[in-house]
Amino acid sequence: MKKTVILIKSLSFVFVLGGLAPSFINAQDHSLRNTENSVQNLPRISRTSGMGNFHASFSGKNISSDFLINHFGEWLGTNNDHTFKFVTSSTDDLGFKRSSYQHYYKDVKVADELVLIHEKDNKITFVNGELSDEISFSIKQPLSQSEVENIVNADMKTPNVTFDEFDQVITKVYSGKGVELHLVSQISALSLKTLQGFMYYVDNTTKQVVKKLEKIHNHNIAPKINNVFPLNKVSSISKTFFISPLVDAPSTSATYYKGNQSITVDSYNGAYRLKDNARNIHTLDGTGWDGNGTASTGLTGNIAEYTSNTANYMGTNTKPAVEVHWAMEKAKDYYIDRHNRNSYDGNGSIIRNYYNINFNTPNTPIQGDNAAALDVQGIVAMIYGNGLVDGQSGIFNPFVALDIAGHEYSHLMVGRTANLAYQAESGALNESFADMFGTAIEFYSGISPNWNIGEGIPNHPLLGLFIRSMSDPNSGSFILGSQQPDTYGGTYWITPVPPYDNSNDKGGVHTNSGVGNHWFYLLSVGGSGTNDLGTAFNVTGITIQKAEKIAYRTLATYLTANSGYINAYTASKQAAIDLYGAGSNELQQVENAWCAVGLGNCATFLAVNEATKSDIQDIKIYPNPVTNGQFTIESGLKGNVTYEIYDFSGKLIKTSEKLEKGINKINISGVQAAAYILKININGKIVSKKIIVE
Repeated sequence: MKKTVILIKSLSFVFVLGGLAPSFINAQDHSLRNTENSVQNLPRISRTSGMGNFHASFSGKNISSDFLINHFGEWLGTNNDHTFKFVTSSTDDLGFKRSSYQHYYKDVKVADELVLIHEKDNKITFVNGELSDEISFSIKQPLSQSEVENIVNADMKTPNVTFDEFDQVITKVYSGKGVELHLVSQISALSLKTLQGFMYYVDNTTKQVVKKLEKIHNHNIAPKINNVFPLNKVSSISKTFFISPLVDAPSTSATYYKGNQSITVDSYNGAYRLKDNARNIHTLDGTGWDGNGTASTGLTGNIAEYTSNTANYMGTNTKPAVEVHWAMEKAKDYYIDRHNRNSYDGNGSIIRNYYNINFNTPNTPIQGDNAAALDVQGIVAMIYGNGLVDGQSGIFNPFVALDIAGHEYSHLMVGRTANLAYQAESGALNESFADMFGTAIEFYSGISPNWNIGEGIPNHPLLGLFIRSMSDPNSGSFILGSQQPDTYGGTYWITPVPPYDNSNDKGGVHTNSGVGNHWFYLLSVGGSGTNDLGTAFNVTGITIQKAEKIAYRTLATYLTANSGYINAYTASKQAAIDLYGAGSNELQQVENAWCAVGLGNCATFLAVNEATKSDIQDIKIYPNPVTNGQFTIESGLKGNVTYEIYDFSGKLIKTSEKLEKGINKINISGVQAAAYILKININGKIVSKKIIVE
């Protein structure tokens, strides 16, 4: 099968078919060349990654969605083999309508490729999404489902795998050299016995697995801990039975980390259970779980109720379960109050918590150093470990802290909004948004909130006091692998290199999330300093209440499956404009916070340091982001001044050239859309500036 490698380029304008129903739009029709409202008046599309991410601002254009829909292919630069099928539309509390269209090539879905049209008062404000416009496939018969299942079973190497969502699609795979398109058979695979869940993509010609995306999100600590502590093996857990629901009652109960808190329980047969029927939250004892489950009932097989003779749970052994029950009540209330979202899916669906889950079930030593969100094949669950590592205590406390529970719950929400692919930068954003909202839930609770994630869970002097820090990402524990970058491409940044698997944390998803975390922290409370790229910054915090609104809108309205940090940068600016206006202080601080973590430019010019301040102020770089493969360096400097350009892995992109006084036109056509470091040597003094290529 021929593989198509996507090259970054500006989209050209070709003509499109008009007059079609918006539910299914063909790509082009040259009969519309003389349309009165010319397509040439539509804004230029900016490509921002090799995965096909793009955006265009329609501000001031006065274009209706009907006109754009009737000229979709002409504007997007596609031919008659490409069609766009209407998926859904909704109008939010601000009055913005968001409509999504799925991309098809020769009637085969192109996975993850949605085009999103945003409009207000019947005029488009912004369009973004993902698009592969250069596809060249002969569509052939897909592999049989049984053949694909055999391939996946051989890869998972575990019994009792269940399958769902079998389909033929076109998918994008980053090979390390470029983005390849593959005609594949897609299938969801789940093993509850070993807690593995993936979306597999099997090439229809080579029969090789070209990609698999993780569908169970957890804290990924166990592999690191097992290399540090010599652990004894212990086994076995008790079994009990399942009971069904009834009537709510108020309770004051003891949590593990946060003292006594008000919760809701329900009364049944003279006892009280950890069940909140009004909020649709059910907390269960997973001690005896045998690795089974169904979509309708959740995890099953020897799952027990927590029961008490009084409404108040005060026993030591129930404190962790009470904590996650209370945490989910706070998480549910937070999303309703702050974002008008009822449950993770927006539809009020049940939230099931399972405490004391063994993460290496079945028939293995107790492994409780984890928490996870499971959303595969209709089975949705929040699962929490007891902190034991192969049955050994004294390393971790239970993984039930409020921000950890809020983090896992937010993974479910991320999966039902942008559905950020759990690998490389999109996976790092997935983790980062989960941390942002887990922390926001802790601040919403008002109970000792802070900017550390999982404080109190490490229970050994070698591990520190918390799992991650948003205020100082570099300060995480080396043993836990939680030293994170606070700057894009800076100290501790992991350059994502395929294949993305457990050996490299899916391309650094738990590490590179520190960049987004620090952006959120600075946007909330402010800060100043100099980042790892040598850029001085000064951010005035806008409060966590405003920051969380911008973060949520960025995620739920604008991001798509393969979005990276550059896309989050652009989307968050648009979210701030929607919420607070184009000239707002909030927008300026969004830009300043991104500049602080290494993306974009500070809204107020700041020098690298005092020693070079006078020199660097004599240099102007524009446009930045760079468009059309060309930008200008305007220099007022004399003497020996040179420049060179590097990518964030340290690779030299453009060799050293002399920078003349005056106007210097720099051509970097053919360079992939990404962030780069422009190093300017001023008579032996090095100044680094970041440029973004679109």
